[in-house]
Amino acid sequence: MKPIDNFAYDSKNTLQKKTVSQTITNFIGDKYAIERLGWKCNEILVPCVEDSAFDQIHRSGKISLSILLRHDDFLFVRARRKIPDNAIFLLDENGRLYFSHRNIVSSNDRPATPFVSPQEITADVAGLADFDDNLPLLAKVAASSGGRIITGDEVTVGQWLRFNGLQVPDNEQDTCNLLDLLNFSTLPEPPKYGNYWQLLDAPDESPFKLEGNNRAIILDLIQSCTLDFEAIINGLGRRVQIEGTPGDGAITSTDYRLQQLIESAASRHGQYYLSKLGWLTEAAAKKQSTELMEQLTVAVILLDLDPALDIANTHFAGFDLYSKDYFKQRPAQVGTDLEVHLIKNLHVEPSLAPLVTQMILAGMAPEYLFTDWPSSLQMGTPAWVIATQAVHLVEALVPGASRKMTYQHLMGFSQSTKSLAPLAALQAEGSVDPVVTWAWMNGLITRDAQGNLDAKEIEHATLEYDQYIAMMLEAAERFSRPLPDRIQLALQELKSQERNCDPDELLVKHRGSGGGAGRKVSVLDLYMGDELHTKDWDRLKGTSIYKSFPELPFLFPVADLYETATSSHFDAVLGGLARNIQIAISQVLPEDAASIEYGAIGVYCVQKMNYKPARTNGRGGVSPARYIPGETGRYGVILCVQLGYAIKCFELFPLRMECRYNPELEAFFEPLVSGSFFKLDTRFSDQEELEKAPVDLQAYLQNVTPRASIKSRIQVRKIGVLEAPRERSDGTPLYRSPRMEILSRMIAEKNPYITEQEIHQLGLQQTVREKAIEKTDAIFNMILNLIIPFKSCVEGLTSGDPKKHGGAIFDCIVDAAVLAMTIFAAPVAIAAAASKAASIAGKLLSASRILASAALSLFNPLSGLPQLLKAGGKLVGRGVAKLSGHALSLAHQAKQQLRFLTGANSYDLLKVIDHTGSATHARMSLDTISHARALLKSDAIETAQHIVTRLSDKHFKLPKGATETELRHLANNAVKETAYQSKQAVDLESLIGRKALEELTEAFIKGHPVQLNDARSTAQGYTETLAVLYELESKKARFMTGYQQDILKLDLGKPPYNDIMPDSLFNPQGFTDPSQRATAWMLKGSTSNGNDFENILGVLREYTANKASLTDPNVIREIHRKLVPEAVGRVRDAGAPTKYGSSPTGFALLEQHLKNLDPSHPHFDKQVLGAVVGFQGFGDGNGRTASALYSISQLRENRFTAMPPHVFRELNGIF
Repeated sequence: MKPIDNFAYDSKNTLQKKTVSQTITNFIGDKYAIERLGWKCNEILVPCVEDSAFDQIHRSGKISLSILLRHDDFLFVRARRKIPDNAIFLLDENGRLYFSHRNIVSSNDRPATPFVSPQEITADVAGLADFDDNLPLLAKVAASSGGRIITGDEVTVGQWLRFNGLQVPDNEQDTCNLLDLLNFSTLPEPPKYGNYWQLLDAPDESPFKLEGNNRAIILDLIQSCTLDFEAIINGLGRRVQIEGTPGDGAITSTDYRLQQLIESAASRHGQYYLSKLGWLTEAAAKKQSTELMEQLTVAVILLDLDPALDIANTHFAGFDLYSKDYFKQRPAQVGTDLEVHLIKNLHVEPSLAPLVTQMILAGMAPEYLFTDWPSSLQMGTPAWVIATQAVHLVEALVPGASRKMTYQHLMGFSQSTKSLAPLAALQAEGSVDPVVTWAWMNGLITRDAQGNLDAKEIEHATLEYDQYIAMMLEAAERFSRPLPDRIQLALQELKSQERNCDPDELLVKHRGSGGGAGRKVSVLDLYMGDELHTKDWDRLKGTSIYKSFPELPFLFPVADLYETATSSHFDAVLGGLARNIQIAISQVLPEDAASIEYGAIGVYCVQKMNYKPARTNGRGGVSPARYIPGETGRYGVILCVQLGYAIKCFELFPLRMECRYNPELEAFFEPLVSGSFFKLDTRFSDQEELEKAPVDLQAYLQNVTPRASIKSRIQVRKIGVLEAPRERSDGTPLYRSPRMEILSRMIAEKNPYITEQEIHQLGLQQTVREKAIEKTDAIFNMILNLIIPFKSCVEGLTSGDPKKHGGAIFDCIVDAAVLAMTIFAAPVAIAAAASKAASIAGKLLSASRILASAALSLFNPLSGLPQLLKAGGKLVGRGVAKLSGHALSLAHQAKQQLRFLTGANSYDLLKVIDHTGSATHARMSLDTISHARALLKSDAIETAQHIVTRLSDKHFKLPKGATETELRHLANNAVKETAYQSKQAVDLESLIGRKALEELTEAFIKGHPVQLNDARSTAQGYTETLAVLYELESKKARFMTGYQQDILKLDLGKPPYNDIMPDSLFNPQGFTDPSQRATAWMLKGSTSNGNDFENILGVLREYTANKASLTDPNVIREIHRKLVPEAVGRVRDAGAPTKYGSSPTGFALLEQHLKNLDPSHPHFDKQVLGAVVGFQGFGDGNGRTASALYSISQLRENRFTAMPPHVFRELNGIF
């Protein structure tokens, strides 16, 4: 395809995806539609976008089915079943035929949702001519079209989803997940140079791999150019240095400057380097010399600085990209430090250091180049694991694309595409390194003396991360449990004992004291009020309720049930809080962790100091103004730690999972510490008022982010002490050490953010008779406004506004990824929303975990990986070329699926170097069977069908050393040769000949490439699609041939064929010369732009004079070339919804038909016009060519009669 065709293809697929997304969005926002249809996506209709990937596969089957349904015998079925003219017909992959009305459903204020309600008529057409033969064949096309063929301009949502290999949702949650996938799945076009490492990360079979002798040549050339005086980047950069100044914008951006540098250096030195490497003889090098020279420029610059560089290294020229020093640092710090390293140690010019940094990190550590990370994101945390896993997935698919994404897009893509099996598997393969890095930065694994990591350490890293995440998830689960609800507990107990009892049945008081006479009270209210067991209340008349339900007086007291549930819930809150504290403390810096692990700790809560003004007391004295302790902060404590002679202070905010070292507090707390640490008798004062203490009181009182440089008047009160341990720990990680478990539980119990009494009040759900609503509302509002993280997420999810709902999902993703992820599930209105938010957070964290077995599988000796991860090495590289054979196949599948789902052809090989080596070219030069045997290493392959079967196996993997280009070459040839053997191909060949059959097949495959390892269209399915295409083409061929043969039998000298077009309608200039009149008539009849009067006139006069045979196909081709030069070589595809077929079919039929024409016939001019237009033998310009032949035939007799449009249409039979 040409680039413009690519754009059109992409835009059509994007439009189709957006149409599906909008249809689903409209549907889920319409409660009435949901009630009517449930979640039946297989019945919801969506417009089919013409020329989209789906339409191109579905179209031929739809047309064939429509033609079949026009069969005369089917008219009787329509009449008997009373099928309306506008009915929709559906054929499934099992050959079952249905019809349906086009129905719509909608609420008053919502867009209508169209849907079908299929009624089967398979039995009605059994035995009908052509139906028994054609339905099974069309069913195979249906299997490639999402399981159905549907007439009309719409298809079902479920059909489109299955075509794209997606699960069809059947509930609300899965439907919302699907919307996320549709909204996030499109990746941006990669930058011009991708990740800059196309040569440095070349696959093993590439002739351009810079290893061994090639690398030695490069290094020798570098040395000879620089003589070791300076970095080669400095010399190359002097010619194009553009000094950046504030306000210059994109002109001075790093990307622009780097492009200028690479292009300039490549143009000056590229040919020289290519010749020295001997690459100028490679066909691929000649074809892509510019791209090759530019990537070689990058390689030269980086190899000069680090001759041993590799994309899988963790170091570049002595700089550690994953140093422990970066624990809890911002990602951008790595790039800043790398620039300093380049300038100071490698002597790179300061203005060029940012350019070199971008080239290095783009390949080795692309997560550091991402510019849209949240400000709170820190390295060495689970959030960083999630973030880097997301970047690595994108980079494995489209190197360089992550640099052009937003944070929301990146995280949305990473999480939503997990529903695509190939992408989920690919992500799992590339998720190990971030986890190992996390464990390394957290000091949980060690390297040997040579800096190596063995398999046991990798396994240990994955197990530690799994336990760490499990602790976080357990805390989230505990916080997200719904509050105990007294009404629900009462109902559960009531139904468990007397399931048929109506809890809302009203009773009246028959006996006893305490009032109530005449009032009616429900069974449930009486049970909750502990009055049901007295039997004082009963039915007004009839059988006593206690006879109907004898267990009612003996129900377990609701108060006892509620007390038990409340206590259990409070224990869960304390357990979740304790786990949060363990996680928070574990994230302090290593030097601070040692203080907490081995020091004596005093735990202090923070109290607000309230000002009490001076006042006169009752005895005539005056009480002076003073500050008194007030509200205690529920959301944070201060840890005062003594280790040796040092005092350190930490602010701990459990709900925020944050523990921050505050050195400014040490001067305030030193006076509160006494005793000797070394004698294990450290003592902490009970309380102290602090003025201008360097803390943000609001963070303790309201759970908000602590602000810097805030001073507060507070009182600190000791709530617990943890003595220094007498012995060193056994090496258990801090987050799960027994000492931290004790400290965390103590803090949770001494300073919970909600008390058991408040939980009791919140879930009380008091009845009208209990009169205590005010306090419940007050506590509820406090919970909602103060202690719920994800506040914007929860508010959005409870708003009922679909637009706000979408934004809320973003907030939940962002909050979860930075680990502000705990949820307190308040009752009623926000319980469900809180659970959703917790679920999102949980999914993010759970998805980042990897199995130890998956990590260890990367050490499999069969895949060529070592048993040791060498010093400075990663488990897998960032590019697809470095993946294992299994992961490489996964990447191929993932790119194929994304390409169709998103219409992004850029996921293939645009803008990248062709690494096809000489061995590959040699295989591709073989015949199809020999090629398959060599590539697939199987002598059992004897026919093209054998190849198609192998390629259609769902377990087929891309052979090692094979490129997508080679595999597609093999698949195309195998599919063609197999398809040519079908009876449909044989039939079509008998009509148009082998040459035309091959030409239309080649054109169709070029426009609609065979997809491999694809859920929608296997190689076998493609051959069956071609069979349907051939059958449809045969029907069109017979129609066109029959129509033109009938024209030859007509008397074209009678009406309407002898009608004449008045000159006033086409010749306003009043030409009298026949040639000029003919030219004016042609211009009037043409709908194409760019027709030139003089050119047409010249062609008419040339062929009027030369007497060339107008029945010679070569003469007609020549006339077409001169009239429509831009259309030469253009081929029109088969399968279009038209009466005419492909242009190869048309021209083959035209050639045969011309043999039946006699130029001396009195109506030859009309016959040849009808034939050229009617057979449509050219990709474009058929009408102009036919009009020219008509005109030339008459002009040779020195006359011209203008033909009116209606005669033109009658003669061709297709318009």
